[in-house]
Amino acid sequence: MEEEKRYFYQPNMTTMIIDWCWTLMVLIVGIIIWLEITHFQWISACFIALFLILAFLNVSRRTVVITPSKMVYSRILQKDFLTIPLKDVRQPVFTTHTLTMTVNGEILTFTFRKQAIADIKRMMKIAKVEM
Repeated sequence: MEEEKRYFYQPNMTTMIIDWCWTLMVLIVGIIIWLEITHFQWISACFIALFLILAFLNVSRRTVVITPSKMVYSRILQKDFLTIPLKDVRQPVFTTHTLTMTVNGEILTFTFRKQAIADIKRMMKIAKVEM
């Protein structure tokens, strides 16, 4: 059985900023409706609850599962969105919190926690040795 690790990630900086701005727009709409009506309404509560749900999903549903042979990225609404065989990864560049790699000519950038980057680097080295 393959060793399997799951980590949380955020996409590249541009995508992350756009996604979080759209999420914050839901909160801002709820606050604007609340302030325009001058007292708290159920519609404001719905927008704020929707914001909390979207924020939770933005953080908890973006995962990558790494096995010795592949990386499987999941997004908010799509499970197993992107599957990358480790043998196809070219030029991995690790910084403190970022992994940038080239896969089939496409440059992919992901942000992880510091410990996750160390584990991913270790697993990618092991995968390269086994090939």
